[in-house]
Amino acid sequence: MAIKGHSIIFQKEKSGSPVKDLITDFSMVCTSFPPQSSLEAKDIVTDDWVDENGEDSFEPAILPLKAYDLEIQIGYSGTIGTAETKVSDFIKYLLGHDGNGVKLKIYNSHTNIGRKGVRFVSYNPEQSQSITDDLRVFTVTFRVTDPISTVSPTYDVNNNVTGLA
Repeated sequence: MAIKGHSIIFQKEKSGSPVKDLITDFSMVCTSFPPQSSLEAKDIVTDDWVDENGEDSFEPAILPLKAYDLEIQIGYSGTIGTAETKVSDFIKYLLGHDGNGVKLKIYNSHTNIGRKGVRFVSYNPEQSQSITDDLRVFTVTFRVTDPISTVSPTYDVNNNVTGLA
């Protein structure tokens, strides 16, 4: 049984880090990626004087935004006995075991959403193996620490992705 989905491109923020594709490098697909994340302004500084109506507040010229969590559903389908290793290798990459740190840039071509300042928060398995193959569906939660900056792929002359900028 194959899982239908699309890919996500990952690149660690450490200089010289290789580009990783969810499909070609991890044999997985993205089955759910939110089309738009909620944005929320940070709290502003206020004084609430007891003897005055309302409040005095400091409004900056530009409201800064809070970081947010991004939940992405991912699926793997392969031959019996392969899922545990494949999922483990992917999680180890996200945790920095590749030697390039933990801060990521990610890009989803299906939604055209790319972010930097992203790090792993949690892994939540949703489905386990089937009778005919190893099937894993899980949700990975990422923390987006830079909610405003965007990234998109850069390409070489052969239209291969060379990075996220």
